[in-house]
Amino acid sequence: MTTLTEPTTPWLRDLNRLFAGAGVSGFMPPADVIVGPEDVVVHMDVPGVRSDNLEIELENDVLTVRGERRYPYGEEQDRTWRRIERSFGSFERDLRVPRGLDANAVDASLEDGVLTLRIPKPEPLKPRRVEIKSTQGNGQRELQGATS
Repeated sequence: MTTLTEPTTPWLRDLNRLFAGAGVSGFMPPADVIVGPEDVVVHMDVPGVRSDNLEIELENDVLTVRGERRYPYGEEQDRTWRRIERSFGSFERDLRVPRGLDANAVDASLEDGVLTLRIPKPEPLKPRRVEIKSTQGNGQRELQGATS
């Protein structure tokens, strides 16, 4: 088997080495954001995270989920860890969602290690007629528009 190696500059090699393990050290849960006609649903895998270790915040168009997946092993002097592949620690995820969602209407549930957030979309603004009274002449006019 032939391997083709392309020479790289030392600074690029060092940069690659620096970021090679960047995603391994901390726990970063994957998330799905599904926008439907009536709501926005977020599914986030948080295995081993209890509900009292989660914090959810919605501000403008950013949904923030903070939490901690605690390290389950104690400090044991007589053991040597051969392999630890699972990630632990604190995390924070910022997810973009449509603007105008009500932070007070977020419904959250945690089941089988999956955090599910359901955020209903607000009712669309309906046009309303506004009567304009005129002091000049005797005619009245109407103006149509949406209220905010």
